[in-house]
Amino acid sequence: PSLQSSNEYEKYEQPSTFTSNDIWELDRSKLILNINKKLGSGAFCNVFKGRIVGEAPVLRISSSRVRGSSSLTDCDVAVKMLPSFTDDIARSDFMQEINFMKSLQYHPHLVSMLGWVSDNKSPLLLVEYCEKGDLLHIIREKKDEILLGYTNTDGLKLKDVLSFSWQISNGLEYLTSAGCIHRDIAARNVLLDGNNVCKIGDFGLCRLTETLLYQARGGRLPLKWMAPEALSNLEYSFKSDVWSYGVLLWELFSFGEVPFASLQTTELLAHLQRGNRLEKPEWCTLLVYELMLRCWREDANDRPSFTILSADIADMLEHVTESYGYVVAVPQEVTPAAVTTPESEELDNEHGPPEEQCAKG
Repeated sequence: PSLQSSNEYEKYEQPSTFTSNDIWELDRSKLILNINKKLGSGAFCNVFKGRIVGEAPVLRISSSRVRGSSSLTDCDVAVKMLPSFTDDIARSDFMQEINFMKSLQYHPHLVSMLGWVSDNKSPLLLVEYCEKGDLLHIIREKKDEILLGYTNTDGLKLKDVLSFSWQISNGLEYLTSAGCIHRDIAARNVLLDGNNVCKIGDFGLCRLTETLLYQARGGRLPLKWMAPEALSNLEYSFKSDVWSYGVLLWELFSFGEVPFASLQTTELLAHLQRGNRLEKPEWCTLLVYELMLRCWREDANDRPSFTILSADIADMLEHVTESYGYVVAVPQEVTPAAVTTPESEELDNEHGPPEEQCAKG
């Protein structure tokens, strides 16, 4: 995908309530639901494969980016629905997720909403279908293929992993610009379509905020991906998402290892407060690991913005060779302590200050 910015979108003001005139609504008769093809499930939802007959409702929105996509007519979709037995709180949360997704523009690096089917008991959320599945499973399954390097002409390479990193940062840059704190950034929540395009999904924990800080009430939480301030006070911000993105990068370059696998979750906060960080994965370059460490700075204000991260990774991609990572993939050791304090960053000064399909359990 192009490294040019894809984050300039018109704001679409959705109706405040669901009505029969809702531009996002699809007539139930135009949805073919394959109940025998389950794509995923979790504590709060199930996802099945389906197909829209005719145009997806998202095409009704005036956007040249959307209208240029021929894949949104007579298209496969992922259909997200509540379990058979659910309570009013879960139903309310699901409707909140639908409302949230309606506030976003179609974006190439988000699992975008294509429409929804109204039903008081069991509404259906229709999102893009990503045939290759979640990035965590892909990166685990393709490890040997990637490490074959330039001898593997048709398979994934480490440069592709770096490209995935940029695509995800680009999607998160857009979410930040839309005032969204994701709160569940992890490789399991990024999906890959048939063209190897990464799309961020699972917006069940997303919150829109007009302030720089969101105070959560608790609930299911991805503890080992969370920033210290989120672990200690349930305080979330765009910069706590940056921390989680650093953990996602570690997942990618460790080929799907579990972060802090030897630690109990009760030990995690104290471990981080002592200055400990995830170690450099074997096949991760020095530049990429330093970028991770910048994401994991203790003071949230010292972490880079997604705009800066996206620019940094784009610069790496422009300077790597086709054999990236196969000759110099294990540079000299770097310890977290070497870069835990902020240094003078030219990029920061140059750019200025930063202003679900279901989670797999």
